[in-house]
Amino acid sequence: MPGRGGESMDAGTAAAEARLDRVDQESARREDEELDQPSTDGVEPDGFGFHLDDPEIDLLADDMDAGLRDDREADAIDALAEPFNARDVDGLLAVIALDAEVPGFAGPDLGDLPEAVQDLWRRRPTCLLTRGYVQREHVGVLWEHDGSDWWRTAVVHVDDVEDGLIGVFEFSEDTALLERVQCEPPGPDELDEVSRWSVWDEGVESPRG
Repeated sequence: MPGRGGESMDAGTAAAEARLDRVDQESARREDEELDQPSTDGVEPDGFGFHLDDPEIDLLADDMDAGLRDDREADAIDALAEPFNARDVDGLLAVIALDAEVPGFAGPDLGDLPEAVQDLWRRRPTCLLTRGYVQREHVGVLWEHDGSDWWRTAVVHVDDVEDGLIGVFEFSEDTALLERVQCEPPGPDELDEVSRWSVWDEGVESPRG
């Protein structure tokens, strides 16, 4: 019986080797198909492998905002920051919905919002608002300058943005949250400009209406 056992062993080995050959052939076939049809996701096949970018897109902004949740919030924060940093009460009110919620900062009817904003500017004459993000959420960042450096003092949240109007506008002074925000401080030219606002008169009241 040794002969038959040897024959069985040879047959089993041959079958196993055949199966391995078929696996190798299938793997090689798939690799050939991938080489024949390379990915064209953002890359022109005849463009020597260079990624083609839309010239109309701001590359820095596109990279910073990649994967974030809602571009309407980013636009709203930018629209809020422009009048806030210019100390323009009317411009600020123009981007906040009439029925907006501003918890901890203004009453339900927002009648005291202009005064609250101007009081903030008086108390914190160097404060500026910029945009950043935490994980996938766009947020605003309130900064103050101490004479040598910019410091984060609050996170600004916006929500319920419809037709460019902000439905929720809220400040948070959570230290742990402030440390997690990804953002850049204002530039030195912005400090020069905000210093000019700080020497102006307190301003004229702009009743909401």
